[in-house]
Amino acid sequence: MGFASIAAYRIFGNGVRKRAETHHDLEVQLHQAHIPVPIDRYLSSAYFYSLIAGLIGAIAGYYFGLHLFANLILPANIGMDSLPWVDAHQTELLSVAAGLLLFTLTFYIIYVIYAKIPATKANIRKSQIDQSLPHAIAYLYALDHGGGINLLEILKSLSEYAYIYGAAAEEFGRIVQDVEYFGCDMLTALQNASNRTSSDKFKEFVDGLISIVSSGGDVTTYLMSKTRQYHSTAAREQKTFLETLGIMAEVYIAVFVVGPLFMMTILVVIGLINSESRMILYVLIYALIPAGTAVYLILLDMISDVSKKSYAKYMVEKKPDAFSDVHVKPLYEGQAKLIQRMHLRRRLFGFRAMLFHPFRLMRYKPAYSFLMSVPLAILYLYSVLRPSYPDLGRISIGTVPSIGTGIDVSRISVLDDWIFFAVLIVCIPFIIFYELRNRRIRQIEDQIPEFMRTLASINDAGILLIDAITMVAQAKIGVLQHEVKQIVGDITWGTVMADALRNFEYRVKTDMASRIITLIVRASESTNDVKSVLVIAAGDAEVQKQTKNERTAEMFVYVFIIYVAFFVFLFTIYVLAAYFLTAMTGSLSEAASDLTMINTFDMGIYTTLFFHAAMLQGFCSGLVAGKMSTGSISSGLKHSVVMMLVSYGVFTLLV
Repeated sequence: MGFASIAAYRIFGNGVRKRAETHHDLEVQLHQAHIPVPIDRYLSSAYFYSLIAGLIGAIAGYYFGLHLFANLILPANIGMDSLPWVDAHQTELLSVAAGLLLFTLTFYIIYVIYAKIPATKANIRKSQIDQSLPHAIAYLYALDHGGGINLLEILKSLSEYAYIYGAAAEEFGRIVQDVEYFGCDMLTALQNASNRTSSDKFKEFVDGLISIVSSGGDVTTYLMSKTRQYHSTAAREQKTFLETLGIMAEVYIAVFVVGPLFMMTILVVIGLINSESRMILYVLIYALIPAGTAVYLILLDMISDVSKKSYAKYMVEKKPDAFSDVHVKPLYEGQAKLIQRMHLRRRLFGFRAMLFHPFRLMRYKPAYSFLMSVPLAILYLYSVLRPSYPDLGRISIGTVPSIGTGIDVSRISVLDDWIFFAVLIVCIPFIIFYELRNRRIRQIEDQIPEFMRTLASINDAGILLIDAITMVAQAKIGVLQHEVKQIVGDITWGTVMADALRNFEYRVKTDMASRIITLIVRASESTNDVKSVLVIAAGDAEVQKQTKNERTAEMFVYVFIIYVAFFVFLFTIYVLAAYFLTAMTGSLSEAASDLTMINTFDMGIYTTLFFHAAMLQGFCSGLVAGKMSTGSISSGLKHSVVMMLVSYGVFTLLV
């Protein structure tokens, strides 16, 4: 514990312990959220931090009140004549009241937030468990189907792959922990898991497993029925989830597209009369739109992309110990130097391959494209800024001359152009390699279920799994054929089949490949019934494939709606910039006898603000469209670039 936690416990610990029974629900939520803190320590910290925040709020409220009420004169009819001391210190008294009010509000808000954190984390964990539970049960069923492994060993095996099977595997891992470290029997450990989980679906599964284990029933049959049940209900749950995403899309359009457009229109009209409203427009464009989109993306991530995505490379360097008892002569000095040179040469070859074949690396890891594009963008900015830097301070927004491209950009800042081109240099290579890789991954995932069934049918004829993979590699199975040939090549060169399959998983790096390869490798090590395991893996892969395809198809409509909403936004601010403001300023100039008000209205500033609003709105809307359609912000960059290009074209050519 830190100093603050120790101090909080010493101050509030005794009082909290006396009322611990009144916070039973919070204690349960702490267990469900996997927050390893006792209830008395957690509440002590909540009171302590709330008190600190309240004191800060009280001090801020007091000093704010001194400035706010310094020139306040109370009406004479409120009866203060009989209290001259109060009348003399009314500013201090009102400031103290403001400080007490702000102390109460701050203390209450911080305490409520602190008290709601366990419930929030428990709900997030519930979503994680529900999402990963069907795949975890399929893993249990595949291992139990072959026989020869008891239930505890199966659960232990699943817990070792928590980075692949998510929160459900972690919950099963706590069952293993109760048995191995706390000495509980299996039934007691299962009952503890049922009591502490935040997922009703997991609780239902564990309760059924308790009944089967206690009555001596057939666990394999139970796991099979649950696997089929979750596969059959996957479509219904997916429909509910897509309906939620549809509502979220409508909320985004109403709040973050239509709302800013409505506010911008009002502020522009007010700006014709009062130029101080421009500050609100700055806050709306440069703060509220990006910050609101960021919060919205975080919310989307919490409800839709809750599975853990952690990939590991399974290749490890091992020293053979089969002949450890054989005496080996020590290396001569020349031999040791030769081995060091070999290792150095291998690293140099790898570095040279990266330099001379960068596209090959970017094809598998698109993020590496930033190593090329970011320096190019910086070099571009340096090349265009260096000769013009002395004149940048004299450039007036909205009155910038053409930059020599043959396009009239008199209403767009030169710096905006350069920054936009630099953004394109950074984003476009990543988008190209990311989309190429995604296209390849989609093709592979579409073929994986059929690949599993083909292996199962060949293995059912009595052919070993290694030979079955070799036979499939000779058939035409699309883009997956290249990966299967690499598996066969690894096995031919002496790689163990399990490592060859894991190399394939590492190359593909998808949830589907990770789950299926892990299941096949683990099952092939523990059972001879590989055919059934392959069939189960094929069924699980088919469910994942259908779920992803349904999401893409359903979300296409909402992506289209986001595009339509953005184009409406762009068209409206184009009309404001090109026609409305020009007409209004002209009319007011003719009608007004005092032109001071008109002179404060800078048409160029508002045009630049509209341009920035369109660019920011296009960038943010593109990210949201990608997140909703595929669950990845990276896939939204292509939408962002398209919307930004359209915005740039409209303001460059038409405004």
